[in-house]
Amino acid sequence: MTSTPTFSVLRAGMSIHGDLVSEDGFTCLALVTGNVRASHGLLHIGRGGVVHGDVEGEHIVIDGTVEGDVKSRASLKINGRVIGRIFYAGTIRLGENVTLEGSSITRVQAVGYVGSPQKEDAPPIRIDESHSPNAAG
Repeated sequence: MTSTPTFSVLRAGMSIHGDLVSEDGFTCLALVTGNVRASHGLLHIGRGGVVHGDVEGEHIVIDGTVEGDVKSRASLKINGRVIGRIFYAGTIRLGENVTLEGSSITRVQAVGYVGSPQKEDAPPIRIDESHSPNAAG
């Protein structure tokens, strides 16, 4: 018996305040004020979708706007707008309509993931940039 993949859509017109953590991928067409993370599958910030926070996932496609850091563990495609730093461990593709403002793009060996929401006193996820080809030293 095979399991059916779960996929969710945050519809346009929705407004979410707080961090979102998902085991499976989803499409965000909503306004999210908080960090967005998916452990598996495709995390899609669709056209019209806006995230005021960090975005982290396995496969990420950004057609909307992200005002925060983007951290991709496998593949990253940007055809929207990113205001923040970009970290990717696999492949990256920039589309014709991409807008990067104040962004730096860094390839890293790995991007970590914490599957469940962190406790408030837990340290934030950090990316070790010392393995990056762009890192000084």
